[in-house]
Amino acid sequence: MVVECQQHPDYNQAISTLLDLAEQYGSHSKSIAATGTGTVRETRTHLAAAEADLKTLIERFANGTSTDDLWSSINTIYEDADRDPELKNWFKSIDGYIRKCLQQQGYIMDDASNEEWHRLYDHGNYLLREKYRAHTDRVVGEIKFLADQFDQDPQNKAFAASVEKLFDDLGTDANGKATFKPHLVKDLTDVIIPAAFERIAYIPIPRIEYSDPEVDAVVENLVLESDNFMPNVLEIASDNFFRWGRKKVASKKRNSVDVKVTGIQMDLRDVSFYVKRKHGFPSITDTGVANITMGGDGFCFRLKLSTADDKDKQHFFKIDKVDVDVKNLKIKLVKSNHKILFSLFKPLMLKVLRPVIQKTAEKQLKDQFNKFDQLLYQIKQEADRAVDDARRDPENAPNIYNRYVTAAQKQVLQGKKKVEAVAADKKVNMAVTKEDSIFPNIHLPGGISSKATEYKELARKGEMWESPVFSIGAASKSSDVPPAPEVIRKPHAINGKTNGNYTNGNYTNGNYTNGPVTGPITTTGPVAAPAPPVSTGNTVAF
Repeated sequence: MVVECQQHPDYNQAISTLLDLAEQYGSHSKSIAATGTGTVRETRTHLAAAEADLKTLIERFANGTSTDDLWSSINTIYEDADRDPELKNWFKSIDGYIRKCLQQQGYIMDDASNEEWHRLYDHGNYLLREKYRAHTDRVVGEIKFLADQFDQDPQNKAFAASVEKLFDDLGTDANGKATFKPHLVKDLTDVIIPAAFERIAYIPIPRIEYSDPEVDAVVENLVLESDNFMPNVLEIASDNFFRWGRKKVASKKRNSVDVKVTGIQMDLRDVSFYVKRKHGFPSITDTGVANITMGGDGFCFRLKLSTADDKDKQHFFKIDKVDVDVKNLKIKLVKSNHKILFSLFKPLMLKVLRPVIQKTAEKQLKDQFNKFDQLLYQIKQEADRAVDDARRDPENAPNIYNRYVTAAQKQVLQGKKKVEAVAADKKVNMAVTKEDSIFPNIHLPGGISSKATEYKELARKGEMWESPVFSIGAASKSSDVPPAPEVIRKPHAINGKTNGNYTNGNYTNGNYTNGPVTGPITTTGPVAAPAPPVSTGNTVAF
């Protein structure tokens, strides 16, 4: 998978950025540890606030447990690396190895990659599990303690219990055995999906632009209502025929599907448009606003498909019949430079336009299904060729899923190239802002792209990370959010040492004294006065 991704330039750029960020934040972790209880020093960079917020977020998810001890243990490893060139060079070697595996094409598959990994693993095992074992164990212990605090957090527990109950309700019966519940499918189609569409409500469509040698057109302020996404009625009828014959009677099977869709409606208000007819009569240029509605049964179609026979030019399925009907289509001009001309010709135009739309839609449906059938057949041919190649070279044989995925990608790519060749003199563009537009000088009333361009320019203003775009909109503070826990340092035993404001006989003045250590130890009471440094005996600085 990595070798496949390395062939794409976007992957190399993305992985380089991620690795650079990891190195930068590795150095930032030392400064996080130095902030003590989380106080951000004014001398730090503008990343300090983001780092402190991230630290606070983690601590709140961890049952209000301070991560200062974790960062302190990590900082100890950094200090060890600063003092020990061997450890520092090992970290650099690990960084270089990761970069080579992810960036150098094919390296991860070479034997040299495995050999270098074994060498780094053995060296790291000596450094982290022998030479600096106490410091490594402290980091691991702090991580385990923090993970345990995540598990003990009341909100995390409630969320985990809710998810577990959800999956139990979805997939198990009263006895706890896995089962399929058909009524849940009905809930999905009758409750969940309709409710989702209802909550979505409105979806704005970016500015649509079209240009060819005959006409230039721009349509903007298209807002789709979710209530019109689904048809009012969808009917599917299936007919299956199978005949088994022996001797001279041939076996035969046939499947057909009849799909009826009615009630696809449309209600587009205040649609801004620009039309420029370059040739022919009448050669006009118009800018305005229109309302387009299609109520009642609206757009309806009936589609009959069946399996293809040997005599058919199709391969998998064929279109037996397509019927399209357009009802209650109404266009009302709110604003136009040629409103009188449009009013005179509108009845004639709609009378001529309706059958044209119907025939065009029928042809498009039939053509698209025929193209899809042809695409499936070409994918099958590519996969069959891959099977033949695999027989000649079994060692490099792809799996069955990879064969079909690769074949599909190849056919889709070829189809895109054909479309680009056919539409060389045509331009179709969807522009979110004026910077993306092929007609940047055409300003339409109420255009969404104009407002998006304004916000984009606003986002470029301000100093450092601050921008006036963040002040757009206002909302009241949520009242049903649980209060955030107070972040405190919690005493916990790590390898015999109790972190926090506690002490014991085996830990003196920040140093471990060699000898048997029993733990975990949890004592209460105020911290005793620091003892003088131990001058005799062997001590290990921590």
